[in-house]
Amino acid sequence: MNGQELDEKIRSTFGELVIDKKLVRELKIRDKRTIPSFVEEWLISRFQHPDKTMQNIFQDVTAFMSKHLPTKTEKDKLKRQLQRGEALVVLDKFEVSIDIKNNKQRVSIPCLDETAASVTHEVLDNNESLLEGGQWGAGRLIVRVEGKKNVIELIEFHPMQSGKVNLKQLIAAREQFTTREWIYLLIRTMSYEPFSYSEYEQDLLISRLLPLIQNNLNMIELAPKGTGKSFVHANLSRYAWLSTGSLSQAQLFKNMNTKEIGLMGRYDLLILDEGQSITFKGADDIHAQFKNYLESGSYSVGHDRITSECGLMILANIELYENQPRRTNYISHLPDMFQDSALMDRFHGIIAGWEIRRLETGNYAQGLGIKADVFGEYLHQLRTVSHIEFPFGECPKLSGDTRDVKAVERLAKALSKLLLLNPDHADYETYVLNPAKALRQRVRSQLAELDPHEFSANLNVSL
Repeated sequence: MNGQELDEKIRSTFGELVIDKKLVRELKIRDKRTIPSFVEEWLISRFQHPDKTMQNIFQDVTAFMSKHLPTKTEKDKLKRQLQRGEALVVLDKFEVSIDIKNNKQRVSIPCLDETAASVTHEVLDNNESLLEGGQWGAGRLIVRVEGKKNVIELIEFHPMQSGKVNLKQLIAAREQFTTREWIYLLIRTMSYEPFSYSEYEQDLLISRLLPLIQNNLNMIELAPKGTGKSFVHANLSRYAWLSTGSLSQAQLFKNMNTKEIGLMGRYDLLILDEGQSITFKGADDIHAQFKNYLESGSYSVGHDRITSECGLMILANIELYENQPRRTNYISHLPDMFQDSALMDRFHGIIAGWEIRRLETGNYAQGLGIKADVFGEYLHQLRTVSHIEFPFGECPKLSGDTRDVKAVERLAKALSKLLLLNPDHADYETYVLNPAKALRQRVRSQLAELDPHEFSANLNVSL
């Protein structure tokens, strides 16, 4: 199969669910404004037409953005419009929180630096996603009088991202592809070009998706700069949060002053980018919380015990010598808390990002892939879908070290759902079970480096 044949199969199978990833890249909409890829692709899909030139599409998208996606410097100009009694439509990520004590619904509108706007019950009834970590979309705003105060109110909302994905259609579509062709599709959807990578590299690339598809999956990717390890997580799903720099216990778990739940309780996946440089305020307490949470899926703050399905992904640079890690203890440059073997044992897999070539122009997608908003929703659905609706995500009964078995099972379930392969399929061992074992094997090797008296480097898992 070549790129043209792949395009034809993708187009005929998925129809309006796909977009030309090469066109998206060449339009460079995100050079005009910092927005996620799923927003960029939604905008392009809205204005794309076979009769339009690339310049026409660019002009239409940028004109729409200028009108409805304001910069922070324009916020007071927009507030002035509202103050004059005009209705205003803005494109932004709206998020609603419920204030039970005061019987209010509070809306945050980042482009206006507004955190306490109001929202109608009708909008909330029709858009519950606003309560689930926020939603990008077009919102109509007005100012209304509430007692002696003027408040901004969200009176109409049109979500940007897709709703539920029809899983039956996806299952039927998968039957049109071989397993390797399905991997080609996944890589195109991630905005890479599959034919620029070896099959081994392709398998490593798709493993970046696993924490987005499986609850409480904790992973690490180590790679030199320029391999694109953070791009997927920052741009593919609104349910993931990419963080760099310094983090506190309040940011991660719960702010006891504002009572706001932290990042670990609000997202499907928390990604710590530049993991070798990240710092923690109150590292000892965070270390203890991580150790408990990564094991149990819950954590305690004050008198509250919070349960979450959020996974943890650490992305870090690594020093290489002749394309291999310079040190056998290749997690040694991570923060001190991750040098604790008890905490490291709670990570399910390590991706050998150093085996993936650096990004060059030819490595970017050259054709069609599934729209990012559609794919992000699909991955999110598969985290909690019933086995009746989506009969994938199985793993054969394994025996061995408890944590090794648990890790391989969780990784295998994620790969099974991603590739739509169950243990009875001829490709299962090659594409699911063996890669899951390899991901966990790298954790074992690091445990043996950290604490050779307690851990061997051998993976103790068998059928």
